[in-house]
Amino acid sequence: MGLFALPIPDSYPESVAVGPGGTIWFTEKQGNRIGRLAPDGELTEYPIPTQDSRPQAIVAGPDGALWFTQNRGNKIGRITPAGVITEYPVPTPESYPFGLTTGPDGALWFTLSGTNRIGRITAEGRMSEFSLAKTLTPYGITLGPDGNLWFTGFNSNTVGRITPAGQVAEFPLPTPDSAPQNIVSGPDGALWFTEAAADAIGRITTDGSVTEFTLASCAPGSVSEDGHPARCTGTRSPCGIAASSDALWVTQHCGGRLSRLSPGGRLSEIGLGGLKAPNGIAVDPDGAVWFALARSNGIGRHRPEGGNR
Repeated sequence: MGLFALPIPDSYPESVAVGPGGTIWFTEKQGNRIGRLAPDGELTEYPIPTQDSRPQAIVAGPDGALWFTQNRGNKIGRITPAGVITEYPVPTPESYPFGLTTGPDGALWFTLSGTNRIGRITAEGRMSEFSLAKTLTPYGITLGPDGNLWFTGFNSNTVGRITPAGQVAEFPLPTPDSAPQNIVSGPDGALWFTEAAADAIGRITTDGSVTEFTLASCAPGSVSEDGHPARCTGTRSPCGIAASSDALWVTQHCGGRLSRLSPGGRLSEIGLGGLKAPNGIAVDPDGAVWFALARSNGIGRHRPEGGNR
């Protein structure tokens, strides 16, 4: 387990993304900066022009730049590998842009948690918005294996699908008030998402069938990283989720752990040695797992057995 500490206290790193050339990029929610970690460990930070913009999600765009949401700034940001930032205001006031993903159409798609809409921005900065009928507080969003965008409804207990043309379908979740957060396309052709209030990880097929895996109970035969039975007590608050070639990786914001879940439901847990509040997570091409540590003010790295880094 490695830790790359940030030099300025209380920056609250929120989300991470793998960028060009093996770089790791991240948002600093309270520090109002975008960070870049080079493969040799060199750290560079770039101030965001809008004050207190509260950068949230960050993803690699189709144009070679990194794109990010500014939750309080009500803007979508773009940063080049050289650190040049451009900001695009969202037309609707107090929209609170949150989740972000690259779409199949070469545009960026994002959630607008204050207006219950999904937004779309082209690489040139042109925006459009799509209304949602049932979803309240759209949160995470990802590109699905079916070529559509899939998103979570934090306050409506739903997972939704929107086509590139803007057609929307919304699916209720079995567990009431589960607070679905982040979502990712898994290695099995389904969508996987975290349920913060239910201490669970959900799976939804592209036809809307939902299965839930509770972290607090653990699947039979689950083990910790050192081979001992996994300890499953207390509140986990699963937050970020990312996919490797054969598993799902989840951060436990309150549990202070990583969870690894196979598509078949086998769970293992990795302790972080007291590091606090893991949030966003990403897996690089070599299989290393990177995650933002909000309360420990750094970026963590876990190299699973068999990884190359």
